Amino acid sequence: MLFRPMNTAPRRRRSTGFTLIEVMVVLVIMGIMATSLSIGLDSLRGRDADQALKRLRLVLEATADRAIVRGRPIALELLSDGYRFSALDPDDNWRPLNDPPVFTEKALPAGLAWGGLRLEGGGGSTPPRLQFGSQAPEYELRVTTPGGEARLTGKANGEVLLQMPGRTAS
Repeated sequence: MLFRPMNTAPRRRRSTGFTLIEVMVVLVIMGIMATSLSIGLDSLRGRDADQALKRLRLVLEATADRAIVRGRPIALELLSDGYRFSALDPDDNWRPLNDPPVFTEKALPAGLAWGGLRLEGGGGSTPPRLQFGSQAPEYELRVTTPGGEARLTGKANGEVLLQMPGRTAS
């Protein structure tokens, strides 16, 4: 005679897959990640304008230094949607300067526009051109931003001060 244990009910196999709770937890985590990503992207858009202005300040200083070192003038031409560089060749003709990463044509980010260029003791040119030579020019370049007007002020020593709307010059 064979003895069987008391609990002789057939064992049920657990079906494979995810429970409703597990699926809901994953969906909540994905929702939180999507929200934080969209918030992060919105804050980056606001920083685009600030970063572009800070980069432009550094580029203007580098342009002044490079013109002095090369001994040949370099011009920054203000385009309707950005800026580009030109260099005066030995035949006294302005030629596009394309020397990445600094001296390349750049587009202004959305929300930025040129507000005007004022040169010390100089007239305007078309297109507006800021020319650097053996000595850096003194100028004020205004840029319209979503938060107001930013000013880039160039000094004779090549230093460029950036005054953001509502902040002091840096």
